[in-house]
Amino acid sequence: MKKTLLKLILSMFCIFSVLEINADEGLDLEMAFFKINKEVKSLNNEILSLKEENELLKETQRQNSEKIAKLFEIIELNSTENKKEEVTLKTDIEKNALKLYSDGKSQFVVGDYEKAIELFINYLENFPDLENVADSKLWLGRAYSRSEAYIDSKKSYLDFQSSHTNHPKYADSLYELSRVLIELKELNNAKLLLLEMIEGYPNHSLTKKANQLFLEL
Repeated sequence: MKKTLLKLILSMFCIFSVLEINADEGLDLEMAFFKINKEVKSLNNEILSLKEENELLKETQRQNSEKIAKLFEIIELNSTENKKEEVTLKTDIEKNALKLYSDGKSQFVVGDYEKAIELFINYLENFPDLENVADSKLWLGRAYSRSEAYIDSKKSYLDFQSSHTNHPKYADSLYELSRVLIELKELNNAKLLLLEMIEGYPNHSLTKKANQLFLEL
């Protein structure tokens, strides 16, 4: 548009220059003004055309901006929906895992140790990264012990102790495993575990029993 206006100004300047130069020669003023008017109309048409092009560009820009905004809305909506699905899925998995763990403890309490073993193994195989893994290993060792499957019980206790030394029931596991080792005739190892518990956990509720058992061996 600026170029068009400049063109108009230059054209008028040129015409007036011609008028000034040729005034003494009897130039037809009417014809000159007719040419000027024609040039002005032409330039006006160009200006209108440029205005229309400018409006079209603005409209195109507006439409593109709306499309971009909608695209971002779709991306954000999809992200939100995916997060909701992940949370729902995680919640369902945790619920199933907790039920399996709770059922295993319930079966242990009622004395169905074989069923308890099955449930705890199922938990460990299917949910190896959830919060009740350590407890499931401990309860599995107990269930094997009650079923007199002492070798499997020993493996479960050792598995628990190898990865969960800071567990609240770690001291309990030392005493419980020592009793399993006694059943397996591994008396020296049983003594070592009892001694570890007595020295490491002198105020534990099972320490008195551990002392007594140690003296009996």
